[in-house]
Amino acid sequence: MSALLVVLSVCLFALVAGVAVKKQNLIQATPSLVWFALMTLPFIFEWRFFPSSPRTDQSIGLLMISTALAVGDLTSLKIKRREIRESEKMNSGHSRIFYFLSALVFAIPVFHYWKAGTIPIIYQFFGNFTKSEVALERENFGKLLQMPYLFKVLVNWISLIFGPLLVIWFYSLKKYWFAAGIFVWVLFYASASTADGPIVTFFWLIAFGIIHKTFKMKSLGNLITSGLTLGLIFIVISGVMLGTSAIDRSKECSVVAEVGFTPGDVLRSCEETSQISLNPVMDRLGYRFFLTPIEVSNHWYDYFDGDPSGNRDLVNMFERDLSKQASNKVGNWAYVTKFPESYPKTISANSSLDADAFSFYGLFSVFIAAFILLLIRVFIVLTSKKPSEFELILEGFALGMLAFFPVTAPIQAILFPQGLGLVILILFIFRIQNILRIFSQRRYKVDKSYRYFSSGVQK
Repeated sequence: MSALLVVLSVCLFALVAGVAVKKQNLIQATPSLVWFALMTLPFIFEWRFFPSSPRTDQSIGLLMISTALAVGDLTSLKIKRREIRESEKMNSGHSRIFYFLSALVFAIPVFHYWKAGTIPIIYQFFGNFTKSEVALERENFGKLLQMPYLFKVLVNWISLIFGPLLVIWFYSLKKYWFAAGIFVWVLFYASASTADGPIVTFFWLIAFGIIHKTFKMKSLGNLITSGLTLGLIFIVISGVMLGTSAIDRSKECSVVAEVGFTPGDVLRSCEETSQISLNPVMDRLGYRFFLTPIEVSNHWYDYFDGDPSGNRDLVNMFERDLSKQASNKVGNWAYVTKFPESYPKTISANSSLDADAFSFYGLFSVFIAAFILLLIRVFIVLTSKKPSEFELILEGFALGMLAFFPVTAPIQAILFPQGLGLVILILFIFRIQNILRIFSQRRYKVDKSYRYFSSGVQK
C-alpha cells in the first residue's frame, strides 16, 4: 500500500511540474517541488528501513500534504494574472516605519549577543573548540537562553521577515549602502548560531521577494526556480550517494542498516577513524537535507503510533517547557538512547508538518493541517486589484515560507515563530478592502436582480 501511495504522490508532482512548464511559471510550483525533493524522494530511498506500521501512516500523510500543495499550486497556475503595467512603487512615505524596523534589526541582535554572552560562530572558526563544545554554545545561544518567548520569536523574524524586507526596500529606493549594510549585519546574525536554516531562509526569502515585487517575474522566477531545481537535484544525488555508501559500508560501523536502523544511524555510529564520507559539502547536504528530515518524521509517526506514547492534546502545542515538548521526547527516545555521546538530552527533533499533525489525532489531524495548508496556498496568490510592490514582496515571502518550512516545521510553528501568520495578516489588511468591494458589488447585483424580479411580478 505504501508503494501505491508514493506512486500517487509522484504522479501529482509530475502533473504540477508539467503544467508549470507549459505555463512558463515555474516559481508557482516551488512548494510541490521542494516537498517532492526533500520528503517524497527520501521516503522512497529509506522506506525499507522504516517499521511497517508507521511507514503506512507516513505514506498516507505524505500523500495528503502532496495533494494539498499540488491542488494549491495548480490553482495558482490557473489564476490568470492580469497584465498590470504599473503598480504602486516603493516610496519613502512609510520611511518612519522602515527606519524603526532598521533600529529594531540592529538592537535585537546586540541585546541577544549581550544576554547570551557568546557568539557560537566565532567559537567554531576562531577557537580550538570541539564539535560538542560548539554544539553546547549553540544550545546556550538559542533554545536554552532564558528569555521571554516573544523575544525569541522576534529573533526569528529578524532574518525571516524584517531583514529581507529592509534589504529589498532600501535597494528599491537606490539606497545601496543601507541595503548592503543591513544585508551583511543580518547575514552575520543569521549565521551566528552556526545553524544552516536561518542562512538558507534569509537568501531564500530575499530571492522570492525580489521575484514578486516586479511584474516581469516570470523570466526571473523561472531562472531562480531552475537554479533551485539544480540545487535540489544536487542534494538528492548527495543524499542517495551518501546513504548508499552508509548501507554498503555499514559493517565498518557499530550499526548495520536494517529495519529500525537507517543509513543516518549508520553514519552516527561510525568512529572517527572509520567515518563514511564523500566530501564536506555533499556530506552536509545529503545528511541534513535528504536523509534526516524524513527519518525524524518517521520516528514521530512511530512514537505516536501508540508505542511508546499515545496522541497529544492540542494544548501541548503551546508547551514552552523543553522537557515536556514532543520534539524533546521523540529526540531522546529516537537518538539520545541510541547515541548518548552524540546528542544532549536537550535535543529537539523537529518534525515535518505532517508528522507533527499526526501526533495529535492521527491521520484526521493530518487532513486538517493539509486543508489549512491548501487555504493558505490559495490565499497567497489572490493579489489585490492594484497591488503595491510592498504587497507583492510579502506575497513572495509567503510563497517562499510555504515552500521551505513544511519539511521541518509544524503548521503552528510556521504561522507564528516562523512568521507566516504575520505576513498573511498584513496581506489580509491590504486585501480586505478589495474583498469588501467585491462582496458589495455582488450584493448590489443580487439586490438589483431582486428589485427587477419583484417589479415584474407586480406588473
